[in-house]
Amino acid sequence: MTRELMFLASAALGSVALVAAYLYLFHAEVSAKEVGSTAAAMMFGAYIGRIWGRKEAHG
Repeated sequence: MTRELMFLASAALGSVALVAAYLYLFHAEVSAKEVGSTAAAMMFGAYIGRIWGRKEAHG
């Protein structure tokens, strides 16, 4: 359980930082709505990929 929480926390912080940096560098403006929605989609994709990878490895 602790490993999953650490994964989600690092995915959340990393996604938010990455999206905010991209928007600032290439679009010169950062919207909280865009950062939140894109970071949430990245976290969802990373977690689904993690689950799928586990199932592929075991079966």
